[in-house]
Amino acid sequence: MWFRRALRRRDAELPGCSSCARRPDDPNPVLTCPGCGADSAIVATAIAYGTLNEGPQARACESCELVTIVVEPDMACPTCEQLYPDVNDRLRARFARVGPGDPADAPCVGCGKHVSRPNPPRPALYLDIDCQGCDAKFPISEQDMSVGQGMHIACNHCATVTVVPSTVWCPKCGQHLRKRGIPELVRDATRYRD
Repeated sequence: MWFRRALRRRDAELPGCSSCARRPDDPNPVLTCPGCGADSAIVATAIAYGTLNEGPQARACESCELVTIVVEPDMACPTCEQLYPDVNDRLRARFARVGPGDPADAPCVGCGKHVSRPNPPRPALYLDIDCQGCDAKFPISEQDMSVGQGMHIACNHCATVTVVPSTVWCPKCGQHLRKRGIPELVRDATRYRD
């Protein structure tokens, strides 16, 4: 008797989200770049939470290096704070409609991003900086950096100080992060710091 009750309890499905029907044991979707089709290493729960609390979030694809993964608030469930299961379809539809990045202004010739920038643009663009002492990554929002300035980041895991030099900014417009070469600039600046 107790055995049948235990089986019924085990077989009973966990209730899903009242808004999107997503169950707690459903896997997070793997975000796919709508530009090149490569799978992204972006943590879906973190970008969903950021989108709902800070507004649209944008990340560059690790393969094609274009800012193609732009998650807007309508791609995340406000009830369970997870990305909708069809988020990749929504990313492809947005990319077909808008293209890479945020199209509000004309892009910079050097970095491909907005030329005019009285305030940091939306959506928030994140840059993943590798710790130069271990395998940790530091996601830094472009809006958290001072335009044209570098920064030092101390790792919580190994206490290594990683240097992000001011040369990570576009040499043409000086207002946006470069599209290419940032990991090498960080590695060299950390290696040769005083």
